[in-house]
Amino acid sequence: MELTPENKAHLINEINIQTNNRPLFYMKFCSEEKFAQDVCDGNLFANTAEYFRQQEIKSGERGQGDRFETILKLQTENITAVDSKTGNTLLTAPKGALTVKFGVDKLIPIVSFVGIPFDQMRIIDADEKHTTFTLPFTQEEYDSMREKFGKYCVIIGGAELEEKIRNYCCMNGYDYLFDKVEYCDQNRIDRIEAFRTGVKERFLYKNTDLAYQREYRIAIAIEIPEDNFIRVGKLTAAAYIEAEKLKDLIFSVNYKSVSKDEL
Repeated sequence: MELTPENKAHLINEINIQTNNRPLFYMKFCSEEKFAQDVCDGNLFANTAEYFRQQEIKSGERGQGDRFETILKLQTENITAVDSKTGNTLLTAPKGALTVKFGVDKLIPIVSFVGIPFDQMRIIDADEKHTTFTLPFTQEEYDSMREKFGKYCVIIGGAELEEKIRNYCCMNGYDYLFDKVEYCDQNRIDRIEAFRTGVKERFLYKNTDLAYQREYRIAIAIEIPEDNFIRVGKLTAAAYIEAEKLKDLIFSVNYKSVSKDEL
């Protein structure tokens, strides 16, 4: 039985709730086939914030790295530093720029993926038994990702990847985060507060012009390994294809629907 538009919207919302608004799968772009196989084997190549900063500086191209990676830059009218115990003014500074960054961020490994929650997918069809959908990218976005991030794309089951990361960090006693990046202005209050307090969520902020990347990222509170690899174990729900074929993929989610009476 074909569903009404209202029922389709309700169904999509329910699937999103069941997945905690997390992507059903993640994508990782790689420049070489052997790197894509590494990802399938659970060997995740990480880099540091400093690496990504230098990438843009060296290439001169925005998006090939990010010169603002885990950096907060604010324009200020004036700055006054006061001793909290005595109330004495220690220094004042005129109008200018304030930069906040943490030295430890030069050491912490970061692994990035592309992730798209279910409600952002392009729905082709939905009924009582399945939903069929495609990726929401434009042709320009497909071309840009292939050119900037690599000719191969690994597609990884979201639940398995999240479980592997969780188990790896819990087993070793590592603090970590794995969440979507917030694309916003540098002066947004929650972004400023994350840097003021130094919480790990500071890794999840990037400037609005990079929003097309749809990034989810892992940051682990350890010093990056010498070989750059975070080894989480083989990913059974992972496969790679040539990035140019992404636009031809159709995905399907199958499920069983029941009536209220059956519940």
